[in-house]
Amino acid sequence: MEKTHHPLRTNIGYFFNKPIGFSRDFTVEYPEVFIEPDLQLFNLSGRFSFSRTREGLLLQAAFEAEVDSRCNRCLDPFRAKLSTEFEELYVFGNRTQEEFDEEVIPKDGYIDLGKPIRDYLLLDVPLNLVCKPDCKGICVVCGANLNRETCEHTDSRIIFD
Repeated sequence: MEKTHHPLRTNIGYFFNKPIGFSRDFTVEYPEVFIEPDLQLFNLSGRFSFSRTREGLLLQAAFEAEVDSRCNRCLDPFRAKLSTEFEELYVFGNRTQEEFDEEVIPKDGYIDLGKPIRDYLLLDVPLNLVCKPDCKGICVVCGANLNRETCEHTDSRIIFD
């Protein structure tokens, strides 16, 4: 499948002249999207809104996606489901970034949501990725995948809680 370039770039230029409190909701769905520099997402879906505040624009977002992974128990490949909810404040450029710990609204009127989506989804990746909760793993002696076959090394199995 062909990669979509900048699919998460959102035009927010019309917010500059809107009153405080103005907001707009968005939804996205992509079967496959690549977020620079290294994150390939599948079945990305989400909703987000921008609200005009005194300081700038408040982004409130919730996204779900799948990533290609490898099970830590049986070493089989599978797609892990990730989800995240976050808020970010984008401040107007007339304030210095040292005043705030937020991002500055770009002068071209486009905000690329790829970076915050990537950051927050990566924070959601569990340390112990498993393909299914009852995955039996592999035999530590012969390396057999215990989900698909049995072996004679029953005494040397690792017990998962």
